[in-house]
Amino acid sequence: MSKTRTTAILAVSVLVIALIAGKVINQARGDVAQDAYTGIIPVSGFVLRPAPFTKSIQESGTLKGKRESVLAAEIGGQIEQIYVEVGDYVKQGQALLRLDDELLKLEAERALIAYDKARLDFDRVEKLYQERSISDSDYEGVRLALKAAEVQQRYAKKTFEDATTRAPFSGTIAARMTEVGQMLDRGQPVFQLVDTEKLKLPIAVTESEIHEVAVGASAKVFVEALADTFPAEVTAVGPRAMQGARTFPVEITLDAADGLKSGMFARAVIFAGVDSASLLVPRAATLPDVGRTVVFTVQDGKANKVPVKILGMSEDLISVTGPRRRHRDRYRQSTAVTRVAALADAAIGELQHDRNRTIH
Repeated sequence: MSKTRTTAILAVSVLVIALIAGKVINQARGDVAQDAYTGIIPVSGFVLRPAPFTKSIQESGTLKGKRESVLAAEIGGQIEQIYVEVGDYVKQGQALLRLDDELLKLEAERALIAYDKARLDFDRVEKLYQERSISDSDYEGVRLALKAAEVQQRYAKKTFEDATTRAPFSGTIAARMTEVGQMLDRGQPVFQLVDTEKLKLPIAVTESEIHEVAVGASAKVFVEALADTFPAEVTAVGPRAMQGARTFPVEITLDAADGLKSGMFARAVIFAGVDSASLLVPRAATLPDVGRTVVFTVQDGKANKVPVKILGMSEDLISVTGPRRRHRDRYRQSTAVTRVAALADAAIGELQHDRNRTIH
């Protein structure tokens, strides 16, 4: 027998064996699926009843100071002195850094002298003009010269003052980006200043929940690094969704406390009122199902899968609402099934349940 024919016979044999095995496996799977469709799965029940539930919205973010600013050099020059270090508390207007300002000081003094001279010239010419001793053009020339000297004096004075960087508000030096002797360009960052009298937590709230958030709503902020919770309040709600997202900016403010620092990760819970129409079900009665949450309810002795919206959680209970108002009364009279992990989509059978007790 040729080698080629032998190989062909072996290939056909393997194919036949594979087909037979596949049939056997599919038949076995069919039996299992049939059992899932027709079998009776014992579970426990929980009678649904409406109960008041405090709605809450949970989001996370990074703490920031009430005001945070990166301070930059107003003019270019070489740093002569630095008066503060990282962690120092400074008051509004306090000097933080000074450039070499010797030449600027001289220029300011020269501009002041020129202005004083122009002022004296104008006073003298003005008397002559009132006596009609000089022409209108001569008078206008002296008046404009005084104005130019005043502008130059103010410019020189401002340039000299800008050689010293001052704190625009009271706060703590969070970062220093320069050293003595360094040459700075105009606009180059030199310090980061943070006002931590109060802290704020910017968060993003989804479009489905933003209508429940209002300025003045109470909140609490949990800071993981401190393992502590702090009272807070909603102080700003954005009127427009953020660019490229379906979320709205919300700002939560809390008082300063020991250990709280800008940059810490925090979780916020905003209290959004009480829903008296919600239904409380055990946590074990809910099941994720292709991007939604469902519960199984008992109707005529059978389990029916019902999509629900989770409003919040409290210990072992979850507050939910049904998707359509016209079905809500029917859901309230139903029995939610616990141990739903035992139920498949097709596993709808007679249920052994107890409507008078709750199984957690």
